[in-house]
Amino acid sequence: MKGFDSEIEKAVDRAGKAAGWMFALGVLTLILGGVGSFRDEGGAVWLALPGAGLLFGMGVVINLLAMHLMETWRQGRRPSEEAPGE
Repeated sequence: MKGFDSEIEKAVDRAGKAAGWMFALGVLTLILGGVGSFRDEGGAVWLALPGAGLLFGMGVVINLLAMHLMETWRQGRRPSEEAPGE
């Protein structure tokens, strides 16, 4: 079980990093859309907003799934740790 604990922690850490990268790419998309809007009179920013929103949303989904995995793992372990006679 100890090895599985470390695998769960690694998965949650990877999910946190992925969510961080999604946020960073969303910010980069907004910045590039803003810069591009100077060249084409505002059209690029309207294309960048949905793209950035999707990136932010995927980052949130990844983070929520990681939290759900961790909480499910903790709840699954509680009965075995609190079992009488061990």
